[in-house]
Amino acid sequence: MNVIGFVPQVRELMYWHNKEKFILYEDTSAAWTLFAMESGSFYYEIGEEKGTAAFGDIVICPPLTPFRRVVITPLCFFVIKLDWGKIDSQPADAKSLQLGTTKISFQNTSRLVANYNMLKKIDALHMHHVARNPLSNHYLYDIWLLYSEEAGMVPWTAVLQRDSQQPDRLMAKAEAMIQKQAFQPIALNEIASSLGLSTVRLIQKFKACYGDTPAQYQIKLRLERAKKLLLETNLTLDQISDHIGYQNGFYLNRIFKKHMNMTPGKYRKVHRV
Repeated sequence: MNVIGFVPQVRELMYWHNKEKFILYEDTSAAWTLFAMESGSFYYEIGEEKGTAAFGDIVICPPLTPFRRVVITPLCFFVIKLDWGKIDSQPADAKSLQLGTTKISFQNTSRLVANYNMLKKIDALHMHHVARNPLSNHYLYDIWLLYSEEAGMVPWTAVLQRDSQQPDRLMAKAEAMIQKQAFQPIALNEIASSLGLSTVRLIQKFKACYGDTPAQYQIKLRLERAKKLLLETNLTLDQISDHIGYQNGFYLNRIFKKHMNMTPGKYRKVHRV
């Protein structure tokens, strides 16, 4: 993978809302083409690579490469045509750019969404691209920087990863306790007391360490288990809700839809192979 020193530069940007079908099943562009997913999902084939993209994914197609795609669930996404420059402002030979993949998946989706929100505002300005593209470049560059950070391709990443591997010992214990109780009601006051903390202080320290409150973390654990059961079993929603600690299938459906932007039934239908 050789991307160090390259900087994406917007040539064209367009935001699509609730697109149910691609007009073209296959397209070949002379420019680098980027599909940045905000919601929904689609199947794609780029050259010999194929896969499914959803929220948190960006699909990149090199120039003069057949790009086949089919909508799975209605899409909200950006189409960005781009060129490549160099950090030192020198001309870039994009032929030497090697991504090694056609799909990038992001972990820090909150930062990704913040950039998407700004790009949507820029797209809504209806300015000529000469005035609009410098603004777009700023937010696209931050997305590219985020990718570089998560892939460990910037100098400070090693330090960040080293520090992130040394979490607060108390919070590591709290995390283990929450994982153990994830599928039953959590006695947060008992966990806090066992660690010598107040409940409020536990919540504050846990969020500072992991980015989620204990309750949010428990929801994520339950939804991960729910997704696994949806894809690997034929259990009903009521049965799955019983497995993961929710009162009934109706409540699970509501929580799942809120956090996953689709119902459990649709998730099972879309992702089951």
